[in-house]
Amino acid sequence: MKVKRKTTETEVEVELKAEKTEIDTGIKFFDHMLKTLAKHSGLNIVVKARGDDIHHIIEDVAICLGRAFSGIDKKGIERFGDAIVPMDESVTICGIDFSGRGVFVFEGEIKDYRDFRAEDFLHFFDTFCRNSGMNVYMCIKGGNSHHMIESAFKAFAIALKKALKKTSEDYRSVKGILD
Repeated sequence: MKVKRKTTETEVEVELKAEKTEIDTGIKFFDHMLKTLAKHSGLNIVVKARGDDIHHIIEDVAICLGRAFSGIDKKGIERFGDAIVPMDESVTICGIDFSGRGVFVFEGEIKDYRDFRAEDFLHFFDTFCRNSGMNVYMCIKGGNSHHMIESAFKAFAIALKKALKKTSEDYRSVKGILD
């Protein structure tokens, strides 16, 4: 699935299930986190983005990624996924419900890491969840901002991989649909 977004502030292109992962947002640490997301989720993801401001780029990438994930056929997927990922002194617990209802709940305290601000980290996941229809609960503990943020992206990716695994021919809902 491909999603493109062009505004007066940004130009973003996202593709899920691409032939290979290609990430270029112009924000080195964010690129590293998106590559981590692709690697640990088992999905090849293409993200190309340019813009006038780091916040705008991160926000619009989250919108596009979320919209791309919202287009995934949920029939037969596990729906739920979870992960606990330690990274040195830090640890993240993440649970996902790909229910069609996008909510992000965060516990912990995160600090800025270089040009990747804590508020942009939180905004990325909140915006992604609202646009994808995923309910994500994330709890982070630690001391090193780099390790905390990276463990969060890894935990999210592993939980996502579990949630997207096809194991049935039916929807994981007594309603008979996920939306």
